Amino acid sequence: DEKTAQLREELAREGRTRVEAEAALSRYVDVDIPKLYESLREEAHSRQSMENHILRRATDEIKRLEDAVVAEKQSREDAEEGLLATTEEAVARMRAEIAQERADRESMEETLLKLLEETCNKLKAASQII
Repeated sequence: DEKTAQLREELAREGRTRVEAEAALSRYVDVDIPKLYESLREEAHSRQSMENHILRRATDEIKRLEDAVVAEKQSREDAEEGLLATTEEAVARMRAEIAQERADRESMEETLLKLLEETCNKLKAASQII
């Protein structure tokens, strides 16, 4: 009887242990593994969202920098064009001034030449009268 009771007790213990092991296994399969799968899925989604956010920010920053470079280039080109126009205007004014001075000088030379010729003619006429 005692051996039978021990065997029955040991069988009952093993049965409880087996039931506990089955319950633990069932909990792992039914609860823990789905939780782990969901956690992994959420982590992958979170990582993808973060990568998309970083990519968007990098793209925006690159676009902002490209716009700044284009604006700087346009500003530089505008400044160069302004400087070129100012230089061309100065050259045109100088040429006009030089042309005016030449015309004034030529006119003065003609006037002096006429005065000289008139004076010579008057002197010649006066010398013939005497």
